[in-house]
Amino acid sequence: MSKSLSYNRHGFTLILLSICLMVIVFLGITLSTVLNSNYVKKVVSSEANVTLIKNYTNQRLGRLVNSYSISTNLSSVNLTNKDVKKIINTSVDEVYSDDSQLTIGSAILATISTKLKAEAQNYGLNIDNEIDTVIKSNEDLMNQIVDNDLGPIETVIVKIQTIKKLIKTVMVAAAGIFILLAIRLRSKVGSNMLFFHHLGTVGICTSILLAIVLGCVYYPLQDIIVSNIDYNVRDVLYNVLNGIFLSYITIIFMVFIVSLIDWGSTMKYKY
Repeated sequence: MSKSLSYNRHGFTLILLSICLMVIVFLGITLSTVLNSNYVKKVVSSEANVTLIKNYTNQRLGRLVNSYSISTNLSSVNLTNKDVKKIINTSVDEVYSDDSQLTIGSAILATISTKLKAEAQNYGLNIDNEIDTVIKSNEDLMNQIVDNDLGPIETVIVKIQTIKKLIKTVMVAAAGIFILLAIRLRSKVGSNMLFFHHLGTVGICTSILLAIVLGCVYYPLQDIIVSNIDYNVRDVLYNVLNGIFLSYITIIFMVFIVSLIDWGSTMKYKY
């Protein structure tokens, strides 16, 4: 039997290997980006996103803070970029702790409380208890406002740890199947170079599958953001979405190039 015929015989195995590798790579990228709190902090804390979040938060807080008599003698409290980054870090940590009840609004109000107390002291006012009372009475309202603005995203992000465990389980299963199929393929082809040529083919097919999956995921997510997310945070989520998907595209391109080089350099062993 010729090597060319051997190559054609293993088409189904190559397809299964490509699917397994696609699952491993896609979920691996997801774990290291979307489900990685440090990565998300880095993306969300970009200057453009911080400015957008600051404007959104100040808009939401403006009437809430200035509507109380205890703060009428204080200047309007506005969040700075430093304040926003602190809130982002606290909020992301909370999201990735798999808390069933998000309190991002509480993190925002805690920052406001600190700023109000500092400003009150500058005016010689001792109203810390009053400020605590006001902040506490509005935590539920602020949390609800943020949850409403996040829309359906909020129902997903409270299950981060559960999703991560599920993804790791699927990756282990896919990796096990991939290894078994690869061992079987190597035993069937009887040549290391032909085996590596097949792996190059698998890598190219995987890149194509990843590109298709990426397109199928990206545009529905865009529609969800447009249809369900409050306009104040829509631009932030767009920026985050594009930043994360750029990472996917970069890795897919790298897989394609490496596989193409491997496939081309071992092509003569196909025949």
